[in-house]
Amino acid sequence: MKQKWELWLKNGAILDYDFKKYLEKETIRKGATKIEIDGHLSKAKRNLHFSRRILDDLKDFYEWSIVSYYYSVYQAALALCALKGYKTKSHIATISILIKFFYPKHITELDLQTVAKTVMVEEDIREFVELKSYREDATYSISVEYERKLAENLGKKAIEFVNKAEKIISE
Repeated sequence: MKQKWELWLKNGAILDYDFKKYLEKETIRKGATKIEIDGHLSKAKRNLHFSRRILDDLKDFYEWSIVSYYYSVYQAALALCALKGYKTKSHIATISILIKFFYPKHITELDLQTVAKTVMVEEDIREFVELKSYREDATYSISVEYERKLAENLGKKAIEFVNKAEKIISE
C-alpha cells in the first residue's frame, strides 16, 4: 500500500483535498514570518553540527546522530514551509507543504535536471520520509543496531537537504 505522500506525488487533487483539511483542522496554520524561516534554518544547521559531534566525539551513539540528522532535515523543511507562509508541527502536513509548493508538477525530466538544485524533486521527498523512518527506529526500537557507516550516509543526505533548503530560501 502506498504512503499518503506517495499518493500526493501522483495525484494533485488528493494533495489539495488533504491540504485543505490540514488548514481547516489547523494542523497547518498561516502566518509564518522571516524570523521563523531564519530560526528553523539556523536550528537545522545546529542539528547538523551536533550530529557530526556525536559521531566524532561521543562514538557508539549512532542512533542519536541519526535522530539529530532527522531533525536537521525537519527543521529545514519547516523553514521551507515558513517561506511559503505556513507553520506546522505535523510531520506529514510538513511533507504535504513540501510537495504542494516545491515539487515540480508540470516539467519534463530534462527540466528537472536543470532545476534540481533549486526545487524539491521526488528523491528529496523520499529521503525526508526515509530519514524520518530511521529516526523513529533509532528512537523507539531496541532491536535495531546502527553502525557509523549508516549514520554517515544519513548525514550526507541530511546535509544535502539542508543545503538545498538554504539555497531555495536565499533565492
